Amino acid sequence: MLNYPETALSARDERLREIATKATICQSQSCPIREHCLRCILKDYVPEHYPAVLAVHLGNPKMQTADCPQFCPDDPVRMPLGLKRMYFDMPRHLERTVKNRLISLLTRKRYYQYHGGRRPVTSDVEQLIRQTLLAAGWTQEPVFDDYTEEYLY
Repeated sequence: MLNYPETALSARDERLREIATKATICQSQSCPIREHCLRCILKDYVPEHYPAVLAVHLGNPKMQTADCPQFCPDDPVRMPLGLKRMYFDMPRHLERTVKNRLISLLTRKRYYQYHGGRRPVTSDVEQLIRQTLLAAGWTQEPVFDDYTEEYLY
């Protein structure tokens, strides 16, 4: 019998170990929302040999409350990857217009990171893409190359 939850759990654990060395963590023991905060969960995934981590300052009066400004949900967010398929049905003149507007709004480097799928498209960038398409006269929904689930930290 296959045990899929363990496989999924180990993949999640591996991803959290990877994030723990880059993200800000919280070591609060009294926070009312710590069970669902990614920053609190990450403290258990920092490698023992790692010399230092970036941490939330618990002396701040806004921390360790129900409306903590550093709260990060512990659920991964589904985000689009890649912009190549977005242009498939689009006329060439409209494609050039949309591409140039997005490059001017996002910078050339960032645009090509999104275009090639090397950077997931966040919800605010996705909204910007939709607005740019509408402003250019394209009424169809954008079609992205793929989707990924990432933790926002």
